[in-house]
Amino acid sequence: MTKSNPTRPLASEYLEWARAHGTVKYSLAISGVPPFDVSLLSPSVDDFTMVADNEYGWPPLLERIARRYGVKPENVVLAHGTSMANHLACAALVEPGDRVLIETPVYDPLVAVPRYLGCEIDFFTRRSEYKYLLDVDNVARSLTPRTRLVILSNLHNPTGALAGHAELQSLARLAESHDFHVLVDEVYLEWLYRSSVDSAMKSAINISPRFVTTRSLTKVFGLAALRAGWILADAELAVRMRRLNGLFASSMSHPAERLAARALDNAEMVLETQCRRLERNRSIASEFVASQSKLSWVQPVAGTVGFVRLKGGDVDGLVQRLLANDTLVTPGQFFGDEVADHFRIGFGMEQAHLEEALRRLGSALA
Repeated sequence: MTKSNPTRPLASEYLEWARAHGTVKYSLAISGVPPFDVSLLSPSVDDFTMVADNEYGWPPLLERIARRYGVKPENVVLAHGTSMANHLACAALVEPGDRVLIETPVYDPLVAVPRYLGCEIDFFTRRSEYKYLLDVDNVARSLTPRTRLVILSNLHNPTGALAGHAELQSLARLAESHDFHVLVDEVYLEWLYRSSVDSAMKSAINISPRFVTTRSLTKVFGLAALRAGWILADAELAVRMRRLNGLFASSMSHPAERLAARALDNAEMVLETQCRRLERNRSIASEFVASQSKLSWVQPVAGTVGFVRLKGGDVDGLVQRLLANDTLVTPGQFFGDEVADHFRIGFGMEQAHLEEALRRLGSALA
């Protein structure tokens, strides 16, 4: 276990870096899929009404989310994207001075939020030699008497590893015996919704009320502009989060709620094209990594990202060579100091874009 006692952050270093490099033409730093054409959802003038009963979320959208994930509407809290969902969940679950145990490698905002809220941060490691799988014994060894929250992502960002049903059941028992909650960022888990891999698990919330889970229509549906996200939580916790949201965003944009409901009504159609592209692109990325003597990775189970190790470890130099050629990968330093010899690649984009970006990465490596 490692411990972090830094000053209170006022921004996510990773998100600021990503915004500063948002215009790179051949970006492998993109972690989602291309924007979905909202016109395919057949929006109507009624979708843009300014009058609605949505103080705590538009009921038809709450019902659709609840039905999709096997919970009740009272378990659903709407939020502006997964980022705000994570912030709201953390704010409801911890107090300043509480200890929060977080996975590493880790998506930077999952650390920045509890740190901003005044918590002390500890880490447990997801190890490459174990394919970044969730090791519940390692979590148990890293707990302290003051641990009130454990945070992880599933699928794991940045590696695409899956925490399966058995591991999550074991973690739920640990949470019950040590009296803590577990926040699971499930924004990439939708890729497995129709898969035979752990198909019985729609969300960790289905396993235990000790879990609080977050998702959105951003990474998988390609609807980032809607900022349509949600939290699934025990009903009593959900009430606390809805009330707390009055200090942040109060309620969602109602047109976004209506378009999100249309997206869920048409989920199979929306995801069909995305899934076909992703399966093809994952094979292309895997073949590329295997062809490069300087690279290695644990192939992701699913999702749009993978975490690549660079032999020799000069990722900063690689990034500079790529930027000179209008190309980009995400440096591993944003996922933890111990993985600075890695970089994350995304492969959810159009095939021609991916192939050209990988060609340029190969040239930079050579």
